[in-house]
Amino acid sequence: MHKENYDIFQVVKECIAREKLFGKNAKIIAAVSGGADSMALIEILLALKEEFDLSLGMAHVNYGLRGADSDGDEQLVRTIAAEKGLPVYVKNIKPDDPVEDTTGSFQERARNIRYSFFEKMRQIHGFDLIATGHTADDNAETVFLNLLRGAGPEGLGGIPPKRDSIIRPLIDIPRKEIENFARIEGIPFRIDSSNLSDRYARNIVRNEVFPLIHKKLRENVASSINRTSEIVRTIDDYVRQEAKKQSAGMVKKTGEEEYFIEKKALKSLHPVLANYVIRDTASRVTGYPVSFEITERIQRLVESPAGASVMLTPDYRVESESSGVRFLENTDPEKFITSIELNEEYSFKHFTVRSLFISPEQVLFDKNKYVEYIDAGKITKPLILRFWKEGDRMQPLGMQTLKKVSDIFIDMKVPRSYKHRIPLLTTQDDIVWVCGVQLDDRFKVTEKTQLILKIEYIPHAKR
Repeated sequence: MHKENYDIFQVVKECIAREKLFGKNAKIIAAVSGGADSMALIEILLALKEEFDLSLGMAHVNYGLRGADSDGDEQLVRTIAAEKGLPVYVKNIKPDDPVEDTTGSFQERARNIRYSFFEKMRQIHGFDLIATGHTADDNAETVFLNLLRGAGPEGLGGIPPKRDSIIRPLIDIPRKEIENFARIEGIPFRIDSSNLSDRYARNIVRNEVFPLIHKKLRENVASSINRTSEIVRTIDDYVRQEAKKQSAGMVKKTGEEEYFIEKKALKSLHPVLANYVIRDTASRVTGYPVSFEITERIQRLVESPAGASVMLTPDYRVESESSGVRFLENTDPEKFITSIELNEEYSFKHFTVRSLFISPEQVLFDKNKYVEYIDAGKITKPLILRFWKEGDRMQPLGMQTLKKVSDIFIDMKVPRSYKHRIPLLTTQDDIVWVCGVQLDDRFKVTEKTQLILKIEYIPHAKR
């Protein structure tokens, strides 16, 4: 290796030691796309192989979306694996292949496929860890996007260097340094042309927003954001530990999936610590992190009279009692009703709903039933999200008369047991969209539409 690149190895080794990424005799499978970051990653791990006595492998997912270019990525990965004498595991997906999970954006589905495959290969072939090539720039972009979405400390903490079986040895290194390293060392890599498209928010931040800030303010925005991210992550970790200590004494398990916290106990804590205790308890019930927005709404129940409640998910709620708040199963899903603001994202146990104002040029009518475009000028705020109830009617797309939603469910072969779990988006007394099933004709986009609201309904995979 060239002398100019010694610093990269020093930074990586400092990250390994500081974050305890791995020790001697670790078995690591590297996620390799063929791009500069992941190709540099495997070379760096190979350079550290003898020092740490590592066992290495490579994994790659070919989505087949760029034809010969996608195949070229795969071929490079296979070639390098053969040259280095490493086992390589490849998953091929063709654009027309049926997939189990059709929910969420393409990027989300692609990520889920990727990580699911890597984890499967890790377990089958006896590896300890999965290494990815995320860089300091990836972290800064993630934090910036999370900031725009109004994220709490977890989101502003960015991409963790280590989480479960996933490690990110390059997380402290700027992308530019990685690319320079690859060129100086003659490491072959592929360039993904989709990274230049402004179709994705991350690309806009990477290619337009950050360069503009640097040009106008002379600030290394990625470096500044990453410093803040590290501070937030450290504070978040400390408060989480303190909240767990408090939870041990004040959160009482009163049923299979039921917890109770005394109001006076919550009031005795600093509001931030109380928020974390509530969030930790809510996560125990739902099985996944809940948003700070929901946590704050639950926190307000401490000052609310008995009977007031917050819908945690369609299956669970938090209810105010005279002496405390109780986290319990929502035995009547028909009671689920919540208002949603436009241009926001709301996540529940079984689904996520997000909306975004877009221009007519951004409308993409395809066969994705989980995305709809609505004439925003025809709706009245706030939109209400609720479940089906007896007697609901709407005007299906292409029809001039109203029809019972229950009949639509029958026509669409929606299982009886599932109809209470499909959210309905409504404005005033009108149904705008039976999510993933049917759009109301009165709210469709027409040539006269001036403002378009894109709505995405993302059912979560079964846990």
